[in-house]
Amino acid sequence: MRVARLLLCYVLLEDYSTNLGGAAITSDAARQDASATNPTLPDLPSFVQPIGNVTAAIGKEAVLPCTIRKLGNHKVGWIRVEDKTILSMGQRTVTHSPRFLVTLENAKSKNQSQSRDEEEATSRLHIRQLREADRGCYMCQLNTKPMLSQLGCVDVLVPPDILSTGTSEGEVSVLEGENATLSCKASGRPTPRVLWRREKSGFILMRGLHDPLIPVDNQSGEKLELTRVDRRQMGAYLCIAKNEVPPAVSKRVYLRVNFPPSAKVPNQLLSSPLDTDVSLICLIEAYPKTINLWTRKEQVIMSGGRYEIDERGHPDEEWKTTSELKIRRLEKTDLGEYTCSASSSMGKAEATLRVYEIERATPPTRTTLANSNKSSNRGKSKFAQVTTINRIFHQMSTPAMQKSTARIVYNKHMTTSTTVDPRAPFIKDKNLFKNHDTPNVRNCANAKKLSDTRIYAVCLLFFLTLR
Repeated sequence: MRVARLLLCYVLLEDYSTNLGGAAITSDAARQDASATNPTLPDLPSFVQPIGNVTAAIGKEAVLPCTIRKLGNHKVGWIRVEDKTILSMGQRTVTHSPRFLVTLENAKSKNQSQSRDEEEATSRLHIRQLREADRGCYMCQLNTKPMLSQLGCVDVLVPPDILSTGTSEGEVSVLEGENATLSCKASGRPTPRVLWRREKSGFILMRGLHDPLIPVDNQSGEKLELTRVDRRQMGAYLCIAKNEVPPAVSKRVYLRVNFPPSAKVPNQLLSSPLDTDVSLICLIEAYPKTINLWTRKEQVIMSGGRYEIDERGHPDEEWKTTSELKIRRLEKTDLGEYTCSASSSMGKAEATLRVYEIERATPPTRTTLANSNKSSNRGKSKFAQVTTINRIFHQMSTPAMQKSTARIVYNKHMTTSTTVDPRAPFIKDKNLFKNHDTPNVRNCANAKKLSDTRIYAVCLLFFLTLR
């Protein structure tokens, strides 16, 4: 049985091999030429339509259909053109790869009145779990004389991938002011597009036309060129490669910018009362990280007791560090100069500040408050008295009145004055104002002790009224 199969395969392969070198006849005109040359040959099978090209992503399935009219007893074979590998003969698969499968389906002709010989048959080549090596053209052959064949090509799409060769390592270090280049090599079909962006902020700081750093949403290309790198450009960058086939891939490249440390204090003079808590702040910028110390009189201060040292890094800018020295219950011995120092392999920086004492504010006593209230009330009473005198004088100076009488109250003394009609004759009487002169003089003397200026004006107004 095995010998018979081998003989059959040999015969079929011989037919194929004898016809591979000849030109494929793919049109009805060619068949007509063959019939005219040999009129006794029966009508040959024909292809209904071209196979066409198929595109599928890697890992998917590609199907190549080959539809033949009047197949009859002829056999259909599939061959990979690139290496002339025979994949199938008829419905039997020759290749040992289980990813290849051939199916044959019979379909009736659209014109039902035609004979059985006009029926169509479709042979399909299934390529499952596509690989990049499956990309190429495949031939559908009929074992006719002359041989009939047509081609169908398969294109395999490949999602993007970032190659290890030609791509920057996970970390790139440069000195501040130098140029830096970040590289990212990607492969895929179609050729992927490469974009660069910052991991946290999203935008990239790039040198503008006039040299300052300006934010850019993203940069395209396999290389990201950074000129005269600044510490603000330090951080993680993402290289993103994508094409029509998902998913997109990315690689993280961290750019580290090395520069010597710097230290500064927001307040060089810090004042506080005794027995209170004091915080000394020092702002440090450096990379690589520094060793930070607080000293006083060349003695290093350690955390413990009344002293506590706390260091905090910046969440977004890792080269920034805040060092805080807390002194609890400030004492006389704590007053003086303190030094904050930062040291690294790039250098050393220091900043100093001075702590001095201020007097604690004293709250007012009850006696002081009482005296203040009395002075305020006394001033208010004087103001009220002067206002009363001004109002009474206004009433006394009305010229339309025949006689106007008013009472002037000052320091609990009351004086009554009468203004005569200016049209009546004036009779001088020496005793007329005798009873009123003494209290008025005494009142003026007492008023002068309080305020010379105010009393002088009041007395002047009073004597003008008497006249």
